[in-house]
Amino acid sequence: MTPEPQAQGTSMPRALVIGAGPEALLGVEPMFGDGRFRVDFLEKGDTPYMAIRRRQPDVVVLCFAPDDDEACQVLGMLQLDPATRRVPILTYVGGEAYAIIPSQWPRTSGIRSASSSLEPCRAR
Repeated sequence: MTPEPQAQGTSMPRALVIGAGPEALLGVEPMFGDGRFRVDFLEKGDTPYMAIRRRQPDVVVLCFAPDDDEACQVLGMLQLDPATRRVPILTYVGGEAYAIIPSQWPRTSGIRSASSSLEPCRAR
């Protein structure tokens, strides 16, 4: 199933949440700072990497446990793929929010960078 198309003239950015469902919105929405996003979730049968590549969201939120090897693999794949490496990624790891944001994307949420916090997941 593909996401609903946006109406013409609607420029609301899209966020794709991976690893959590609508019940996670209370924890996820503050991560967007002052921005408003249309939030979609990973559908059953979709793999995270392929869903992100196909949907091309404006921001990705990965919710996972610190020892989740699959999440680290997805982060690496996103950063190595030219089609996805510039997508800002917000992560929610063990109750802590982190950001992996390309330098050209403005930071508005005040979330600390994951550059030194997620050593096992660094792909750069």
